Amino acid sequence: MPLPLQGPTPSGAGKYVKITMFLKKLPNVSQEYFSAYWANNHVAPALRNKKFREKVRRYNQQHVTAENRTQAATFGLPVLDYDGVAEIWVDSLDDWISAVTDPELAAAVDGDDKNFMVQPVHVMVSFDHLILGGDEWKPYNKVDSRL
Repeated sequence: MPLPLQGPTPSGAGKYVKITMFLKKLPNVSQEYFSAYWANNHVAPALRNKKFREKVRRYNQQHVTAENRTQAATFGLPVLDYDGVAEIWVDSLDDWISAVTDPELAAAVDGDDKNFMVQPVHVMVSFDHLILGGDEWKPYNKVDSRL
């Protein structure tokens, strides 16, 4: 029999919809190449795209190194076999669909994934239920040379 609950279930009404994508590098590229290509080459068309910049509230890349995998293994739990994770926050799923189906962006990134990552990309749609910490993050405001 399950233990009694200590409080309500999270409502699902987080501030943003969060799209999380789990990426694996191509077997013939190094982790360094994968990370550099993803952080620079692949992201540049999105950063130049007006609709992407308008619709996406936050975009974060998590890069996994061999050292990170070794560190994670010390926990004694299974380690996910991904080389990177993209986290994207949007106001609604419709906003995300609008951004990624923009014809200009679609044309700019069409087939680029073949240069550094394996398909399929695994995805998760969720909401944040903040337990500890603040909501003080700010969008990246530095003028990016890739724009």
